[in-house]
Order: sequence, then C-alpha cells, then structure tokens
Amino acid sequence: MSEVTNPPPERRRIPLIDIPEELVLDILLRLPPKSVLRCGAVCKAWRSVTTDRAFLLAHHGRQPSQRLLSFVRDVGRYGNLSLLDYCVEAMDFRTREFRSVVRFTGNNYSSLEDDDGPFTVHAACDGLLLMSYYDSLYICNPATRQWASVCPPTLHDHKIAGLYVHSPSGEYQMLSYREVDWADVFFITTVGSNNVKCITLGSYSVSMRKWLARGSKATEFDRPFLSNGKLHWLPESNQLKNILVFDTVAEEFSWLPSPVVTLDVVLLLEMEGTLALSKSPTGGSKVDLWVLQDYKSAVWVHKYQIELPVAEICLFDKHEGWASKVVSPEGDVLVDCLDRLDWQLHYDIKGNLLRKFLCNGRLLNLTTLVLKESLVPHTFFRMQEDGSARKPPFFRGL
Repeated sequence: MSEVTNPPPERRRIPLIDIPEELVLDILLRLPPKSVLRCGAVCKAWRSVTTDRAFLLAHHGRQPSQRLLSFVRDVGRYGNLSLLDYCVEAMDFRTREFRSVVRFTGNNYSSLEDDDGPFTVHAACDGLLLMSYYDSLYICNPATRQWASVCPPTLHDHKIAGLYVHSPSGEYQMLSYREVDWADVFFITTVGSNNVKCITLGSYSVSMRKWLARGSKATEFDRPFLSNGKLHWLPESNQLKNILVFDTVAEEFSWLPSPVVTLDVVLLLEMEGTLALSKSPTGGSKVDLWVLQDYKSAVWVHKYQIELPVAEICLFDKHEGWASKVVSPEGDVLVDCLDRLDWQLHYDIKGNLLRKFLCNGRLLNLTTLVLKESLVPHTFFRMQEDGSARKPPFFRGL
C-alpha cells in the first residue's frame, strides 16, 4: 500500500472561507460586471457581497466611461428580405479595446441613408440605455440584459431628447417633445410609471420660446450630452454661439454661451467632473479643448491644443475633409476620415498614432453617449417581469 503524502505547499488550495473579507471585497470591486455576476454564484457569502447596494454603487464608480459607436453590417438576404446587423460598441480608451454592447439582426429598409431606421439609441445614464425598435421604446441595462418598456408606448408623436436621474426624487426621467398646434411641447416622463408632466414655456423669453418651438430644426435633440445633472445640446445650424441646457432639478431651459463662435467640428465631453468642449476645423491640423471652469458664470478656460500629423492623415483622406474630436479626459483624439467613411484614427494627447481601425460595417457614428456599466438594481425592471410586454431584440447576437 503506497504511502499517502500531502501535496506540495504551492499546490494546496486555500478554502474560500479562509480568504479575508477585506481582500475578497477589494478583488470583487476590481472585476468587470460579468465576472462579478459569476462570482455571486460561487457561495452565499460572495452573493451577499455582490448584491449589497453599497458594493454595487462602489463598483459602478470604478467602471470606465466608454464612448459609444454605432454602425450597421450587411448580412445577406433571406428570401426577398435584405438583412442587417445593428451594432453598438463601447470603446475603452485606456485599453484601446472595443466591446459589443448591442447586436442583433433585422430587416433592411429603404430610408437607411436618411438615418430614419427602426433602431435607435436615444440616451445613456448610469449604465442604462434608452433604445427604440420601430415604435417601441425600452430602457435596458446591457450589463445585466434587463429591460423594461417605457411610456409613451410608441414613438409616432414623441421624439426623445434625453434620459437623466431627477436627484431630489432619485427617479429616472425621460425628456421628450412632440408637435402640438404647430409648435413643439416638452414632456417629462418618469420611467416605470405613467406619470407624464408637460413643461410650460410661458415664462421664457420670446426668443427662447421661438427656438424651442422649432424643435429638431434648431437643436440636435437627438444628440444629448448629460453632465452634472444637466442635459446639453448643440445647435443644429453650423454656427455655434450658445449651447442649449436643461436643468433636470429646476426643470428649466437656459443658454450656455460657447467659448468660441465657430463653424468647426465640435463635440461635448466631461473632464475632471465638468463640461468640456472639443473644437477643430474640418481637415485641420489642430484640436482645441476648452473646459467650463465656472458653470454659473459661464467661464471657459482653454485647456490645451493637440497638433495632429496632417501628412499621415492624408494617406486616409486625401481631400482633407476629416473631422477630429477629443473624446476622453486623457486627451484621446478620434479622426473620422470622411473620404473613406469607415476608417477612424486614434491619436494620443501628443499627436501619436495609437491605432487605426476599419469598421467592418458602414454608417459608423461616434455618438454623444457615454456608457458607464452598472449592476445596481432598479424596480422598473422587476415590474416588467410579468411578461406582458414584447421582449426587445437588442442582445440576440451577443
């Protein structure tokens, strides 16, 4: 009979119960959301940690802010139908990696080039996405694949302008508008309820009322940017003078003067907890970044200017029609090569080329939306579990 020996020390397994709780917590906080969900199934102790609200909020705070890109990919034909993959991806500029957030196959349609398709990502807030498919509107959490229908049930009349947390109540609310008596009227809808409130515009100046009445003809309401509890939109016209702002607590519209009056390429972003603005001329060699130092007084400060290698970019866009934008607090720059629409170049703050990538689809769009993943639970998802609503297709291809 052979002698029984203990395994070498380096091969011994440490029981989970012997791992200090502080170490477990620190490890779990550093894991991506999907790994946290898997760890919650290991044992009751870990499940208790990974479902604790304080832990989930701390975990959400550690997640990177990822800019969303959308595109479509031709799949082929099924009988008389032309099929497309609808794709939304998040780019982590720290790791220079793309991650699929939404992907599903649907029918092609004749108005694709007019940006009037059946699928739209309208807004992002706290790891949640507000998306529509045809006339149905949904709020979804890509990290957990949870979803719920949102009132209004169809988009025949309403157009979406943004999603945010109403900080006094903690409720998630949607700002929308629709044409009433030849003018646009704005509404606030509380997610998970049928509560809808109309915003009265009577107290605004004549010029503001006229501007808001023009709706999407005057303002890029389909490209909201959420920062510090306020929604921001650039004007639809080429010349930037003011940024339209909606204070989600006071529920009021106002103007925020732009740091520059320009016809250039402009993108809003957040830097060091405050609003920032990227500006560059079309086909230019320089990208400027402005930071809003004092929101109340509308004091902007020029943070820096990035010099780009024109000769290198011309290899991808010989007609010098590219659009350059600062897209992260670290100064990452994306260059859209309009001569070859599906090429983008990624530069760092010193103008060094980090990566060039070709979209394996078409209609590539760098959105204004930022995804910061979250596992925090929401009651409106639990309310949807009765199965009365039609499940959206957004995650079928993932």
